[in-house]
Amino acid sequence: MTYYVSKVFWLIAAPTSALVLISAIAALWAVLGNSKFQALLASAAACGLVIGAFTPIGVALTVPLEYRFPFRQADSEAPPDGIIVLAGAGNAGVDAVSALSQDYPKTRLIFSGFSAIALKRFARLGGDPARVYVESRPRTTSEDALYSAALLKPKPGERWLLVTLASHMPRAVGCFRVAGFEVQPYPVGFSTSGPLSLFVLNATGSVALLQLDVAAKEWIGLIAYGLMGKTDALFPAP
Repeated sequence: MTYYVSKVFWLIAAPTSALVLISAIAALWAVLGNSKFQALLASAAACGLVIGAFTPIGVALTVPLEYRFPFRQADSEAPPDGIIVLAGAGNAGVDAVSALSQDYPKTRLIFSGFSAIALKRFARLGGDPARVYVESRPRTTSEDALYSAALLKPKPGERWLLVTLASHMPRAVGCFRVAGFEVQPYPVGFSTSGPLSLFVLNATGSVALLQLDVAAKEWIGLIAYGLMGKTDALFPAP
């Protein structure tokens, strides 16, 4: 039930969607009748869209997420017991695991939340699909963690790499900790280059608005998961 509620909620809660919806309401209000509040509403929505499209607010929200768990190169001398890649990592996750699988030919590989289609890309990049276990049931990050813990039953001292988008890593690690599964973060798909990104306007318009939406979704997800007890903290830390 939570899964469906979150999907419906995000249809209107995404910053861009919310601002466009407010603008549409203000326009309809203007047609139906004159109101000072209608003009204020339209102005607020316009300001929100301008700020989202032409300021680094999306970057400012993204940087703390992406660099909460810094990237650490895997140790070639100490192969991990397994590697878990979450579907939210998309092609960046599959690409990273393809390279890691060749560095660690005996390490277990788990694709959580993916369909079997991901194996085709994995194979094209030189990976061996026969080594991969595809856990297709998870629909949420919390389910990724719960299903992985139940399937793998990690033992003390084992080292499992968790591969997902850098911006999603705090929520993912928090979920795995609640499931009793300590993982080593292996973030991929960075969209910023650190705090200095705040001083460089890399993208404007729809690209900037998309980044704002993605970052806002993660922050809202962190708050919701924290309040529901699905993560070990509101903002999980190393």
